[in-house]
Amino acid sequence: MTAHVEDHRRLASYLELGHKNHVAMSRTAQQDIKSRSALYLPANNHTARINYARIAAAHVVRFTETLPRSTPVFWVTLIAEQYTVPLDQAGNFDPYRLQQWARAMLPGCSFVGMVEAALYTNVGLLRHGLQRAVSWHVHLLVWGITAAKMTELRDGINRSARTMIPGVKAAHFRQLEQEQIEGQIFYMLKAPVNEYRVYPMKETVVDDATGEVMEVTTGRFRTKKYQLGPGDLVRTINLLSGQTLDGLAFATGEGMAVLPRINAEARAPRVAKERLEAAREAALLSGRASGRRRRSGALSRARRWQ
Repeated sequence: MTAHVEDHRRLASYLELGHKNHVAMSRTAQQDIKSRSALYLPANNHTARINYARIAAAHVVRFTETLPRSTPVFWVTLIAEQYTVPLDQAGNFDPYRLQQWARAMLPGCSFVGMVEAALYTNVGLLRHGLQRAVSWHVHLLVWGITAAKMTELRDGINRSARTMIPGVKAAHFRQLEQEQIEGQIFYMLKAPVNEYRVYPMKETVVDDATGEVMEVTTGRFRTKKYQLGPGDLVRTINLLSGQTLDGLAFATGEGMAVLPRINAEARAPRVAKERLEAAREAALLSGRASGRRRRSGALSRARRWQ
C-alpha cells in the first residue's frame, strides 16, 4: 500500500503543475479521489482501497483458517482477449460480464475474486492503429478442489480462450501456503500502479546457406511492467470512475458466505452516516412541523381575543 501514498503525491504534483500534454481528470473522478468519498468505495480512491483490503484480508484469512488443513487454496489469474478494450472504451466496461465468464470457467469451485484493469501502452505492435488498451481480468483465491482438478480446469481454459498477446496464456495458478493468503488479498485489491508494454520475443538462427547468424522474431511476445507515469495514472483514475470496490469484488460457492460479510463491514461507515443524516433530517422536519403548529395555535388564540 506504500505505492498508493507515493502515487497520491505524484498525482497531486502533476495536477498542480500541469504541462503542454496535460491529461485532464474528469469532474466525477475528482470527487471520487477525495478522502471523504472513501465511504462510497469508489475503485479509484486510495483510502477506500486500503480500508477494503484490510477488511477483506481479515475475513478471508479467518475463513481459510477454518478449512481442513488438507484443503488447498490457489491463487488464480484469468485473462481473455474479449475483455481487452481500447482505452477510450474502457470506462464503459461492464465487469459483470467478466465475472460471469470467470464463474463459468471454474465450475464446482469456491472463490473470492476481484476484477482488475491493466493498462497496456504500446499495443500498436498487436493491433494496428491502437496505442493504449485496457485488459480487464480477474484475480481469485480459489478452494474446494484438488490440485489435479485445478490443473485440468486451467488447461481447459487455455485451450478454449486466448489473450491479446501471443504467447501469454489465459489461465495461471499456484498453490498458496496459509501465511501467503493475506499478502495475495492485498495484491488483489491494490490500485493500478503499473503500465504494461509488450515486446516481441526473438531467437538466434543460423542461415544454412551463408552461415550468417541472425535474430528473428518468433511471433510470440513478452510483457514488462513499469510504474505508471502521471498522465497514464490520471487515465486509469478516469476509467475506474463509476466503478466501486464492492461491485468489482465477486464470489461463488463458499465464497458467497464470505463476501457479504466483507461488504457489510466496508459499507458500515456509509450506512451509519446515511442513518445519522436521515435522523437529522427527520428531526429538522419534526422541528419545523412543531414550529408551524405553535405559530398556528398562537394565531388562533390571538383571533379569539380580537
